[in-house]
Amino acid sequence: MIFSALSDPASVLGWWLVVFLLVAIVPQGILTAWFVQLMRSKSQAYAARVGIREQSAGVPAEVVLCLRGCDPTLKQVFESLARQRYNHWRLRVVVDSKTDPAWPVATATVAQLTKDQRPSWREVTIEPLAQRPTEGSLKCASLRQVLQTLDPQTQVVALIDADCIVSDQWLLSLVDECLQPGVGAVSGNRWYEPVGNSLTGTVRAIWNAGAIVQMTAFGIPWGGSLAVRRDALEACRWVDVLRTTLCEDTSLISPLTQAGWRYCFVPPLLAIDEDDAILIAPLTRWISRQLLTARLHHPLWPLVAAHGLFTSAVLAAAVIFCAVAIVFSNWPGLALVASSLAAYEAISVLLVLVIKQSAARAVAVVQTNLRPLSSGQVFRWILLLPLTQIVYAVAIVSSLQARSIEWRGITYRITRFSGRLGVSSNASPAASLEHAVAEVHG
Repeated sequence: MIFSALSDPASVLGWWLVVFLLVAIVPQGILTAWFVQLMRSKSQAYAARVGIREQSAGVPAEVVLCLRGCDPTLKQVFESLARQRYNHWRLRVVVDSKTDPAWPVATATVAQLTKDQRPSWREVTIEPLAQRPTEGSLKCASLRQVLQTLDPQTQVVALIDADCIVSDQWLLSLVDECLQPGVGAVSGNRWYEPVGNSLTGTVRAIWNAGAIVQMTAFGIPWGGSLAVRRDALEACRWVDVLRTTLCEDTSLISPLTQAGWRYCFVPPLLAIDEDDAILIAPLTRWISRQLLTARLHHPLWPLVAAHGLFTSAVLAAAVIFCAVAIVFSNWPGLALVASSLAAYEAISVLLVLVIKQSAARAVAVVQTNLRPLSSGQVFRWILLLPLTQIVYAVAIVSSLQARSIEWRGITYRITRFSGRLGVSSNASPAASLEHAVAEVHG
């Protein structure tokens, strides 16, 4: 059947136009157009509140930073937090242990900032993780430790990662957006902008551009820059949910929605990550872990998995058809398939560039600009898109069959708790601290 189709160029052309244009390209184009419009409307709404946003600066808030291992950007994260234009907030830092490499950096940096300038926080506490449970991740245990000891006046809790350097309006924006009617949680997202244009840095940037669209469409928050209203986290019993979960963000949506609250994405709060220092194998494992968190905790995981499997199957079919055409010396058929595949790749990169431009306009609202791509970089992105798709395919299959996951030196086993997926471990205070910083980030 395949061979006879390849001998008829018209049949081949019709087949590939249907597969690539209708099944693959058209839905991606529609989703990209929706995303661009959403980014524009949300950015305009964000900008419209500039004059009244300052009213939220007096709402009591707490910022939580959970640390295991010392990220290279940790000092800069503290410095960005010290510059927050916010009046009434506390910084809560939970470190894995006092022997963790992050402990001396955190304590010394906070002490230096307090001495050299007037940090905007009213109070800062740095404390070790008190208990190391065998259920749930250590990060969730650290977060639970803070959520169970919040100041009675606190109305909003904001989370930040150790690789997230934020603008001086970050906390004000999170709190203001979180206090809108019916909203229980808001978050930004991350945008990878590799300064050295390394191969794997570019692959991660291409993959993440598509991931941002999916996360926005499916309502998947990013815990690196996330705020939750106190009323909402108590109503949805988030503290109890975190007891067995691997991560905090994907596990929030189901209970939040069930409790009657909404989650909102705030485009101007995109965090720019310029790191290039990664390798392809660690990158693949990192992407697999991002997907696994959705598999474990997010209600729309089947849609995420279906997208990944479908796009991988389409590309595999293209490769198989090309191989068959070469074996049987069917050069017209090979030319048609190869040209269709090239068109698919080029249009896909064009959509990624549209997404990048939309992101640049969004972050420009808070005076952070993304660099435009040169013509040479665009060509490089086109060449590296197939590699990105291969990495994504491997990662999606890996996340589907995973029975355990390693995160910052701890191996977590996927376990079912009362019908709900979670993780368990045998974490010890000194477990693999030399490998505590993730191979990529997070």
